Amino acid sequence: PTCLPMLLSSGRRVLSVTRARLLSTVAVASMEDGSLRAHVSRRGREAPALLPRYLSDARGVETFDAVSRPDGVLQLSVAENQMISDWLVPRIRSIAASPASDAHGGGSGLFEQADIFYQQTHGTPQCRAAVAAHMERVLCGGSYPIDPDKLVVGAGCNAVLENLLFALADAGEGVLVPRPYYAAFEFDLRARAALEVLPVAIRRGGFEASGYYPTADALEAAYASALSRGIAPRVLLLSSPNNPLGFCYPEEVLAECWDWAESKENLHVISDEIYAGSVYRTPADGQPAWTSLATVAARRGRQLGPSAHLVWALSKDFALSGLRVGALYTENEAIRTPLQKLNDLCQVGSPTQAIVSRLLTDQLDAATPRKLWCAAMEEANAARLRSRYDRLTAVLDQGGLRYLDAGAGLFLWIDLRPFLSYGDSGPPQRENSGSWAGAVGVEEALLPAREAEAERALYLRLIHEFGLLLTPGASMRSEEPGLFRCVFSAATEEGFEVALQRFARLAAAPRAT
Repeated sequence: PTCLPMLLSSGRRVLSVTRARLLSTVAVASMEDGSLRAHVSRRGREAPALLPRYLSDARGVETFDAVSRPDGVLQLSVAENQMISDWLVPRIRSIAASPASDAHGGGSGLFEQADIFYQQTHGTPQCRAAVAAHMERVLCGGSYPIDPDKLVVGAGCNAVLENLLFALADAGEGVLVPRPYYAAFEFDLRARAALEVLPVAIRRGGFEASGYYPTADALEAAYASALSRGIAPRVLLLSSPNNPLGFCYPEEVLAECWDWAESKENLHVISDEIYAGSVYRTPADGQPAWTSLATVAARRGRQLGPSAHLVWALSKDFALSGLRVGALYTENEAIRTPLQKLNDLCQVGSPTQAIVSRLLTDQLDAATPRKLWCAAMEEANAARLRSRYDRLTAVLDQGGLRYLDAGAGLFLWIDLRPFLSYGDSGPPQRENSGSWAGAVGVEEALLPAREAEAERALYLRLIHEFGLLLTPGASMRSEEPGLFRCVFSAATEEGFEVALQRFARLAAAPRAT
């Protein structure tokens, strides 16, 4: 009798486990035949579709490996920097091995006992101070003070950008973004914040950088078009240095955009300056000088104020996309508390913040006590970016392939329109740009069907015939087909040499037009 309760209890556990396994089997089978689709929210189903297609393509191809897959595809579409691991890995390993300075150890200190507990949601004081000093030096050149108390450090640039937009605009309101733009902006803005992305038609004239500079007239046309469709624009999102175009906006362009935004009621400007430390060509090379929106403010003797905001991260300048550390700077006191609370969902762990603090503040070595390690790394990175740019453009020049003159970031905007094939009917007639310059909305920014098909066919040909996976312009809402982004930092040195050979072979191939 005394065993009976135990047997009953055991039987219930067996039945419970069996039932759980049965339900699991049914659920798997149901998911396979699609009958459980109703149990996934609409926004959950739609979120993956917001990501650009080239990201899944990059994961699906057999990529190049000098030993095991020498004929594999060279992945040059995702904005990563493979060139400075020799600087980063030893330094991070050294920092991570530092002993603690509390009662459990001695030395300079990396991980303190207090780090195992909750931290301030917007970042530890040490990390915010280090990031603020770095942003003040690199973004602003010391011209504008970055207050650590006005910073939020979160898990990547996309996380802090989404939180900032969440705090500035309500669902259904709009964000103006000059075309072409970083493809994943659409995911960042729409997936959870439910904002309307308003691509702004910019390009005019020939194929040169100035033709891509946003103007007050272009912004006004887009703004009026959005209002006519019942969408209230709340934010102008600028990317400088520009992704995917690879240049810095001149100071006068930033000033014109800011002045225009301030002429509107309740319209904010966000300056995404994630590539500020990756400038490798200067005015001596014919490039605009790097200028932060904060520097524009400083030269005008004013503050950024409550309606202008900066975002930056370590993903690009430091090639540390895996650490997931981004920062936003705002002087808007009304949104500071909401941002700190929203950041509770995307905080950076204590060990990572401790590493970042050291990366940004450690001296190079005892022999050069006044030079930061990160400043020396930036110089080496800029030299390597310049070398790759020069070597790639030399191959393109020799083969007669056009590209946009660049000087910042990790990429080159290459004109492959001569390789577009439309069959016997020839390319479709395009409307006069003046008739559609004010149209906004992701749907309006899609290429016409025949142009989209021709670019997709060329994109696949580049992969399968030439082993080059580039970012297609359509995913970045380019206003014309046949323009591709090449991330020349995404390959190892060995892979980059192979990429040059493949580009030379592409340049020698017959044009369709």
